[in-house]
Amino acid sequence: MKEQNQLNTGQPRERWGSKFGFILATAGSAVGLGNIWRFPYMTGAYGGASFVLLYLGIIVLIGASMLIVDFVIGRHGRANAVESYRKISSKFVWMGYLGIFCAILVLSYYAVIGGWITYYGLSSFTSLRGLDSGQVGEFFGAFSGHPWKPLIFQLSFMVFTVVIVMGGIKKGIEKWNKILMPALLIMLVILVIKSLTLEGGMEGVKYFLKPDFSKITWATVVAATGQVFFSLNIGTTGMVVYGSYLDDDINIPKSSLPIIATDTAVALLAGLIVFPTAFAFGVEPGSGPGLVFVTIPSIYSSMPFGSVFSFLFFALLLFASVTSSISILEIVVAFLREKTNLSRKNASIWTGVLCMILGIPVSLGFGIWQNVTFFGKGIFDLFDFFAANVSYPIIALFSAILVGWIWKKEEVIDAVSSHGLYSRKVSETWYYVVKFVCVVGLSIVALSLVGILK
Repeated sequence: MKEQNQLNTGQPRERWGSKFGFILATAGSAVGLGNIWRFPYMTGAYGGASFVLLYLGIIVLIGASMLIVDFVIGRHGRANAVESYRKISSKFVWMGYLGIFCAILVLSYYAVIGGWITYYGLSSFTSLRGLDSGQVGEFFGAFSGHPWKPLIFQLSFMVFTVVIVMGGIKKGIEKWNKILMPALLIMLVILVIKSLTLEGGMEGVKYFLKPDFSKITWATVVAATGQVFFSLNIGTTGMVVYGSYLDDDINIPKSSLPIIATDTAVALLAGLIVFPTAFAFGVEPGSGPGLVFVTIPSIYSSMPFGSVFSFLFFALLLFASVTSSISILEIVVAFLREKTNLSRKNASIWTGVLCMILGIPVSLGFGIWQNVTFFGKGIFDLFDFFAANVSYPIIALFSAILVGWIWKKEEVIDAVSSHGLYSRKVSETWYYVVKFVCVVGLSIVALSLVGILK
């Protein structure tokens, strides 16, 4: 196999400009709609603090170890996901191809949601002002069901994503994450302060942070584990690609800690925005995805300076969406650059065009094609189910099997410890967690997510 430190063009393979840049970019990849949109409504649907407690436990027990798995596979392979898996075992290359296929599917519908978020942000000072929840619901239905208007904003989101990835690792992905991530965190803090100062908001904090262990069921465990997959990008192969740009002297376990801490903090802060706000205005916290596009906008529209807070909320969502979408696009771009003679620019553009085309039926599925179903699911739900409930758990499980049971133990520990530069004892402990805890846990969850185990 051709040495993967160079592209087909003969140019050296890109690397992260700094450890800090890598941490911000990877945290940006993990921090997405899974934290700010999905985490609050999943928490509401599964009993509040008991779900949060399970989520935190699974992050520590499985999530952290699996994040390290992806980084180690990527750095060892020094290539796109397909070749990184191939370098360990040719029998596992299918995971790389499945990850690329899912990246195309996910980005196609991610851009649709990104377009909605963009439109809502721009409408905060105009169309959304003064609307109650019923009117906001009608507003959302009219926009998402329109045959062409959502496509314009979907295209704008896709173009923004493509332009960033075209810039490369240092001048594109790393540079923009250094701008977007601090801005995202600042907006989070502003919105949390506003939510906590609302009359009645502390009841929402109690609901969010005071556990009721009687509400913990097997369904809660499965949902919390699925949320960890969704939130940390486990199983997407995106972290494998990001890991492939790491220098050899980076301490992977240590570098993973601030990434996990940032990802978890953003999810918790998002909860401290949503639940105090919902309780202050007497809104059901388990309102589902509509919480973001109907409930929250209607609440902000009734506040003094509500348009400003609505704009900040959707800017926050947009930034989180973009930092994730660029990592999804990079999965495909890395593969095309290393397997063909396409430049980064052309690989980014052509992948963006393909995802935009695939996203058109996804968008129309909320309007004129809303009655089109496959296996009882609409187009959006079909894409999402295949990626989040089928492919990602399978890739995560087999990644753990690959590292824990196929790859030679000494080689794994050598790769994690940077050839003995860092603690081999820590690396060995992590290895056994992956080999037994992660493999068993992920096997059970994967079977549950696809409905085999109930």
